Amino acid sequence: MKKPESSWLLPTGVFEMPPARAAFIRMVEGQLMETFRLWGYSEVRTPAMEYLETMAQGLETAELDMAFKLVDRATGRVMVLRSDMTPQVARMAALALRDVPHPLRLCYVSDVYRYSGDPSRPRRELIQAGAELLGTDDPRADAEVIALAVESLKRIGISAIRISLGQVSYARGLLKECGLSRETEDLLIGAADRKDVGEVGRILDRAKVQPPLRRCVLSLAKLHGGIETVREAMKGAPNRECSDALSNLMDVLDLAVSHGVDASLIDVDLGELSSFRYHTGIVFSGFVSGAGRAVLKGGRYDDLAGKFGRSSPATGFAIDILELLEIVSRNDVTLGGVDYLLVNRSGDRTRGPTAAMELRRKGRGVFCLIRDLGDDELPAFAGAHGIATIIVLEDGGVRRWDVKAGKSAPCEIDSL
Repeated sequence: MKKPESSWLLPTGVFEMPPARAAFIRMVEGQLMETFRLWGYSEVRTPAMEYLETMAQGLETAELDMAFKLVDRATGRVMVLRSDMTPQVARMAALALRDVPHPLRLCYVSDVYRYSGDPSRPRRELIQAGAELLGTDDPRADAEVIALAVESLKRIGISAIRISLGQVSYARGLLKECGLSRETEDLLIGAADRKDVGEVGRILDRAKVQPPLRRCVLSLAKLHGGIETVREAMKGAPNRECSDALSNLMDVLDLAVSHGVDASLIDVDLGELSSFRYHTGIVFSGFVSGAGRAVLKGGRYDDLAGKFGRSSPATGFAIDILELLEIVSRNDVTLGGVDYLLVNRSGDRTRGPTAAMELRRKGRGVFCLIRDLGDDELPAFAGAHGIATIIVLEDGGVRRWDVKAGKSAPCEIDSL
């Protein structure tokens, strides 16, 4: 009896990848890691599972609630699947690499697993590629990781990039002046991050926050733009923490430009507060045309390594590779890992494998066809496998067939 198709369904939020998508992921991972290497970052790997109490050191309660939990049969202790790379990298820097002179430049690419808090996007398996610069609070470090994030996206062919840049210490300084409860602070932070000016105003009214402080806090939901945004906020900075945060933001912006980042790509957003409780200074998100969600997030997290025994200021970012894949899919881009479909129609059966090995030695990916297909069937077959070029071996010579153009021409194997 045939099993119903429901027996083969994948769990919600996980994925399998046919060849073209897998090839895209592998290409992106490789190019990102090569970019990180060129900037002096060394790759690290971390365990896929950890004891719950260990990860509780580095994750906020809400993040820990999103982690997948399981029981270690050997010890009975609760474990969690890796839900974020950054705490593990921070622990490695604090413990395994404690004797290595700082600063450290570390990078990674790994799957992470967590429940989704967004019902419209129930993804539970993600692929993160990221870079972390640990051991310095110098604004040059923040500028470097922002520049590296932009360069990484450009390296994989993403050009329509926007960076939203903020500084959470500015909002922290404002909220200290307000004297709000933790609960009210959280409500205000959420409203400001959503750019809900009306709700921010109502929260301030209930808390009886008076001008000019009220105006400054309300601006969290409104102030965004270029460097003029920072100058405008500086005029009303109510305390040293706020003015220092804004000065730091201007420094980082100037230094990022010196790294080659086009200033027109950066939008200053003082209401960039989605990670207010986690980050300690500069925060940024990267957006790409065609995607409503950020494809990368980063910022400064100076308190994290200290939770594992050695204080170390740090900054970094992570790229959501699956979000990039969705952008490519929506734009109907087909990417494969195979360069040629090789068809042997000559009388010599060994000619096909010989030609394929010659091409592979040159670094070309070759799919040897071992079934009979006519010229009218080959383009569809190649297209279904993400292959753009067909090589046909005939007794009279070799043909190179451009599938997209629908044209073929004589060639030599040596020229491919």
